[in-house]
Amino acid sequence: MSESFSFDAKKAGAWRYVPAVSFAAIMLTGLVVSVSSLMNVSQKTWQEMAPVQSIVQGESTRRFTTQLNEHFLWSKPFAKIQRAVDWNIARDAGAAVSVGCTDWFFLNDELNTFDGGSQNANARAYMVEQVAHLLKQRGVSLMVAVVPDKTRIEQEHLCGVHRPAAFAQRVEMWINTLRKNQVEVIDLREALESVKTERYYRTDSHWNETGADAAAMAIARRLQDLQLADKTDLKPAPGAIKTVTEERPGDLFRVSNLEGVPLWLRPPVEKVANSTVAPVVNKSDDLFGDGGLPSIALVGTSFSLRGNFVPFMSQHLGVPVANLAKDGGDFDGAAMTYLQSKAFQQEPPKVVIWEVPERMLQKPFKESERQWLEKLKQGQL
Repeated sequence: MSESFSFDAKKAGAWRYVPAVSFAAIMLTGLVVSVSSLMNVSQKTWQEMAPVQSIVQGESTRRFTTQLNEHFLWSKPFAKIQRAVDWNIARDAGAAVSVGCTDWFFLNDELNTFDGGSQNANARAYMVEQVAHLLKQRGVSLMVAVVPDKTRIEQEHLCGVHRPAAFAQRVEMWINTLRKNQVEVIDLREALESVKTERYYRTDSHWNETGADAAAMAIARRLQDLQLADKTDLKPAPGAIKTVTEERPGDLFRVSNLEGVPLWLRPPVEKVANSTVAPVVNKSDDLFGDGGLPSIALVGTSFSLRGNFVPFMSQHLGVPVANLAKDGGDFDGAAMTYLQSKAFQQEPPKVVIWEVPERMLQKPFKESERQWLEKLKQGQL
């Protein structure tokens, strides 16, 4: 004999209204939120959706849905809830970030392979060689400083994050190509690997102050060995550096969209050294003229803007270093902008340091790089 469920409304009492009331409440709430959201849509947009032809063809429906999604009041809270769930269930930090052990974050740009990667790296080596040659004609020395990947230096924290084996010789091959063509280049791997503590921020793609200082010291020593800077003891001036420990959410923390997630549902914010470094006072023979740039200028990427890298270098050298690096400048951005500027044309420095991250070497060329490459082939900066 089969049994089936039977619902007795009299026995259920007032509870029998709960499903209907709940459904009505959900629908009403959704209607109120949707209407409130659509109030932020401009009058011009409503007018563009009004023509009958657009309605018949479905264009108005598509635009209406787009506007609702863009202005939906609860989109940000829902997104934060989703990020919290993804992180706590799957340790998912988003498409751009891989997570190693003990919540170490790594930028996937360091792990991606690219079609024609080797050719791109060779083309960039050629560009550097041409720049070095053209600068030498103007009496300016070029030093290239190659910053190794975080996944290379902090590989003990990868814990399952796969770094392609083909990248093992990526830096060495590029550096050897430059050296064969008489370009002065410093490989910062040795300086960073000699440090036994953490050299990169845990939730950031850049080096921390320890790593930045080690790199700055190595560059300062090399400049002195080449007689491109005066001999000093490489020690910062007494009291020039004051350090405190502070919380610092890294760029990968923000890229992962975990910054707005409640504290108890996200990785802890890293506590790091944060220093205030006194600027080095100009000496009369450090400048080319009133208001001129220091004799050493640095172009590069966000690495040169993190970890007090340039202020540390300036302290080790005892002379100012002009920091002309750019956030998001990629391989060419800061170098091309500065070398084509009036400031460089009118008052060139004695030394240009070009900081280049390993992860930039094999990336596809941008249009700006292609245009600069063509100029360099014609013997123009």
